[in-house]
Amino acid sequence: MILAELIAALQKPSSGRAVDGLIDLLQRWRSSADTADTLHHSAESYIENAWVDGDAEHKAVYSLWAEFRSKCISGRLGMTINERLFCFDLFGAWDRAESEDERALVRHKIDFLPDA
Repeated sequence: MILAELIAALQKPSSGRAVDGLIDLLQRWRSSADTADTLHHSAESYIENAWVDGDAEHKAVYSLWAEFRSKCISGRLGMTINERLFCFDLFGAWDRAESEDERALVRHKIDFLPDA
């Protein structure tokens, strides 16, 4: 599952305000300077602290998130830059970059940065 698929899977008529907030968090991440690690921590915290309607809904939301997290966030160490751009739905940002510095900012979002 890639970011665009995760957002689409979360966007369903029965989703409540908490799920809408998670969708907003995921969509805002694309244009922010935040890294994939920041996205990981922000989404985990949001899901943990948001009131998702019912246990079944919470499990469904967390299951979708966990699939994305496993493939794209945890799995990015073994990916090429193109695979990471695809996973995080950032080809548009990469193509719009007008300089190597701007591309470096996009690359920084999705690079695997070991803990210091």
